[in-house]
Amino acid sequence: MRLLLDTHIFISLINEDHNLDQSTINSIIDSENEKFISIASLWEIIIKLNIGKLIITRNLEEMYEVINNFSISVLNIQKQHLDRYLALPLIHRDPFDRLIIAQALADNLTLITDDQYIINYPNLKLFNT
Repeated sequence: MRLLLDTHIFISLINEDHNLDQSTINSIIDSENEKFISIASLWEIIIKLNIGKLIITRNLEEMYEVINNFSISVLNIQKQHLDRYLALPLIHRDPFDRLIIAQALADNLTLITDDQYIINYPNLKLFNT
C-alpha cells in the first residue's frame, strides 16, 4: 500500500501519542507499505512551532530521525499536485490540508487522516483508522 500521512497523524507519531490507532501504527511500521509525508506537512509544523501554536515532544533533529526510522519519504510539491489543488472543491479551507489532499489524489496515495473535513472529498482513498 502507498500511504500518505497527514500532518496530525505525523505529529501523533512523533509525539508517540498513545491514542494513535494500532492499525495506523501497524501500517506505518509495515515495511511492505510505501510511506510518504508531504513537504507541506513539515512546512506547517515548522511554521506552527515558530509562532508558538504547536508543541512537539521531540526536537527537529529527532523529528527527522522518525522520518528515517519509519522509512517515510518526503513528498515534494509537483506540477500535478498544484493542478489537482486548483480543481478541488472548497470542502476544506486549510491550504496545507488541501495540498495534502491534492497530492494523495494526484499520486493515487491512500491518505491516513482523522480529519472529518478531509474524509468528505470524493475519490480520495482513505485508510480506515
